[in-house]
Amino acid sequence: MNDKNIIFHVEGGIGKNIMATAVAAAIKKKYPDRDIITIGSWPAVWFNNPNVERFYQLGNTPYIFEDYIREKDTLIFKQEPYHHHGYINKKVHCIQAWCELLGVDYNGEKPEIYLTHSESEQARMQFGSSDKPVFLIQTNGGGMSPDQRPSPMSWVRDAPLPTVLKMIEPFMEGYNVVQIRTEHQPGFQNMSWISSPNVREIIAMIKWSSKRLFIDSFAQHAAMALDKKSTILWPMDNVKALGYEHFHDNIVSNVTLKKTHLIDSYLGDLDISGQPHMCPFKDDNIFDVEKVVKSLKRQKDTKFPESLMSMAPPPQGGQQQQQQQNAPCPAHPHSHDQGMAPQPQFVQPQQAPVQQQPEISVAK
Repeated sequence: MNDKNIIFHVEGGIGKNIMATAVAAAIKKKYPDRDIITIGSWPAVWFNNPNVERFYQLGNTPYIFEDYIREKDTLIFKQEPYHHHGYINKKVHCIQAWCELLGVDYNGEKPEIYLTHSESEQARMQFGSSDKPVFLIQTNGGGMSPDQRPSPMSWVRDAPLPTVLKMIEPFMEGYNVVQIRTEHQPGFQNMSWISSPNVREIIAMIKWSSKRLFIDSFAQHAAMALDKKSTILWPMDNVKALGYEHFHDNIVSNVTLKKTHLIDSYLGDLDISGQPHMCPFKDDNIFDVEKVVKSLKRQKDTKFPESLMSMAPPPQGGQQQQQQQNAPCPAHPHSHDQGMAPQPQFVQPQQAPVQQQPEISVAK
């Protein structure tokens, strides 16, 4: 065990943890002789990351004080980039703001995700069994509220489903359109959707997708880490602070915002949850649909070897396929709680094929 360490504390969701991998790379460049110990809410993001020696689940850190802090040469990096003045005013990216708060140089480091060959192949076989290339969409972000109720639609970052339907309609016949969402989030009838407590499963599927239409949520950060250029919808323009200007096609809403009082705003102009009384939009027609369609058409399809086309049977219609659960990671016995297992749920419509005109379905 190294006597010189850095404890890197990361609070927030999956996307923020993915961004933090870029910060860890910058930290390691400045302190190559120190081991980085990450404490975060999504340890699965950090699996196999060469810049990190160990990772712990936030709230599950047994003996970490005795092992790494008491009378040890350990630096504590527990700064909040969302409180950085430049980030709040949308002048610098979150990753750069984080590095500045920690006193490390930012040299354009990008998010990094290290999938194993087995993880990659499992996703490729699942997608390779389809007779059509896969088109992944993510229209809603966030998870469950503290009282376990579904999070409401957020006009700040969620994409209006009626408008998204117009964007994907030209691709319905030639692609297998799959929505990344939870059972509590709104979706489309007659459209497959995928959910998994193991975020690495979904990330691996992003790797093998052919087209991607995302919002400002974890999928766009994962796509950046995997070098998968995507089309990102921004109801509000946060590209400078949270997007990737020179990589993704970032499409910002094209409406003239009406005056709203930011009465509830503090460290930032807008609450990510999207307070209804602060919504500046008149209706759902906030994007240039034709511009989005052109962007999607520029994305190149992922080709699968023919030998893989029949290796895995497609999911049976109308059933949630829950494969055998993996055992928890020995070093993290509560790994089921933070996104390690079980296998993803892949849900297909009961009767209508995917290419049939989908209808909006609001989760109950």
